[in-house]
Parts: sequence; C-alpha cells; structure tokens
Amino acid sequence: MVKLKVGRNIFDIDENDLILDNGACYMLVTQEIIKNYSSYSPTVSKKLFTDLKKCELIFTSEGLRQAAIKRYGNSVVTFWEFNIKKMQKMGY
Repeated sequence: MVKLKVGRNIFDIDENDLILDNGACYMLVTQEIIKNYSSYSPTVSKKLFTDLKKCELIFTSEGLRQAAIKRYGNSVVTFWEFNIKKMQKMGY
C-alpha cells in the first residue's frame, strides 16, 4: 500500500485501485470523498496522470479496457492500474 496525494486529499492506494480515463478527465474510481452528505470520486490532475504514466507507475491492458467498455458502454473509456511495487521503490 502506498500513499498518493490527489488534490487536497491523501489516499491509500493498493493494487486494486483504478483510474478511469474517459478522454476528458481522469478519476480515481475506487476511492471516495464524502462532503456535505454526498460522495464522489476524486479527479486526478492531467499533470499527475501524465507523470505517473511517464514513470510507468500506471499501466493498462486490453482486459482493463474491455472491463471499462463493458461497465460504461463506451469505447473511449479505459481503466489504468497502479504498479505498486515500482511506486514503493520510488518512495511513494
């Protein structure tokens, strides 16, 4: 498990957490923020997403892509999974 700061919040991330890429924004769909009696998934900034992708700390596969298409019914969406072992080596 690693800690990742997304916006103003710090989340405990493990190998089951996913980022949803819908072409317009990136959301950490396996985490929740509860505020004023409502909950929502935190939005990952474009800079953080590109930094994670460039350092190969997140990855996708055809299986993740198909799971996102099946869940959301749209061929644009993709799930990205965290590479926890590499994140721990880099000090997250």
